[in-house]
Amino acid sequence: MLKRYKKDMIFIAAVLAACVISGLYFWNDGRNKPETGTGVLEITMDGEIYGEFPLDEDAEMVVRSPYGSNTVVIEQGKAYVKEADCPDKICAGMREIALGGESICCLPHRLFLTVRSREATEYDAVTSGY
Repeated sequence: MLKRYKKDMIFIAAVLAACVISGLYFWNDGRNKPETGTGVLEITMDGEIYGEFPLDEDAEMVVRSPYGSNTVVIEQGKAYVKEADCPDKICAGMREIALGGESICCLPHRLFLTVRSREATEYDAVTSGY
C-alpha cells in the first residue's frame, strides 16, 4: 500500500510541476517580446488632434493648453507623461504605452495620448450587438 501511495504522490507532483512550468511559459511569453513602437503617437487635446509623432523617433515635448501643461516623452518606442501640472497627476503615474490602441489620458487638461499602430492589430475581444 505504501508503494502505491508513493507512486501517486510522484505522479501528482509531476503534474503540478508541468502545470507550473507551462503557466510560467505562457505568462512570460509576451514579456520577452520587444515592445518597440512601430506606430504613431496621436495627441488629442479638447477633441482636436494636436499632432502625430512616430514612436521610432525619440522626443520630449511640452504640450500646453488653456487648462495646463504636460511633458510627453517618446523614447525607445514607448510614450509616457513625464510631468503634469494638474492637481492629481494620475497621467504622470500611468505606465508607458507602445502598442496599438493603448492610451493615456489627463482629464483635467482634456489631453489624450493614443498609439495608432501602422500594422493591423489582433482583437482583444469581440462583442455582440445584442
